[in-house]
Amino acid sequence: MQNFKLVSEFITIGSRPFEFVDPTILNPYATNPIVMGEFLELDAASYKMKRGTVNGATVPSFAYYAEQGAYDVQGLGKGPFLYMNWYEAETKIFDATDLAPGVRLMVNDINYGGIAGRRGLKKAAGGAWEIGYVTRLSGNGWLRFMRTN
Repeated sequence: MQNFKLVSEFITIGSRPFEFVDPTILNPYATNPIVMGEFLELDAASYKMKRGTVNGATVPSFAYYAEQGAYDVQGLGKGPFLYMNWYEAETKIFDATDLAPGVRLMVNDINYGGIAGRRGLKKAAGGAWEIGYVTRLSGNGWLRFMRTN
């Protein structure tokens, strides 16, 4: 199932592979496996990616950009993240509450695919690390956004 797609040119986006604090999320049969487009935060102590805290992202987060269950990612224990530069993308991993074009976005825990605790986009709250803004909401369940931070 596709839940994340780039709208802008990939060539201008800097991607980088990172290890995971919890590599069990790479297993597609895990209780809560990572999915393409899920945002993880960089753990400063280990320099590995992790799912963040439930109270909203307070540090930069980056979109995971590999298919769920990719064998190369599982084998290496590293996955590609959209790490540098601005980009525009569409995602299904978001909370639509109070979203409209121009609304600032942050990363937080959301319910996606019947599983709570995935990291997706929602309206930014005061003091949260804002990662971008809404460019379009479609009626078919997609959120188009611009990554600016």
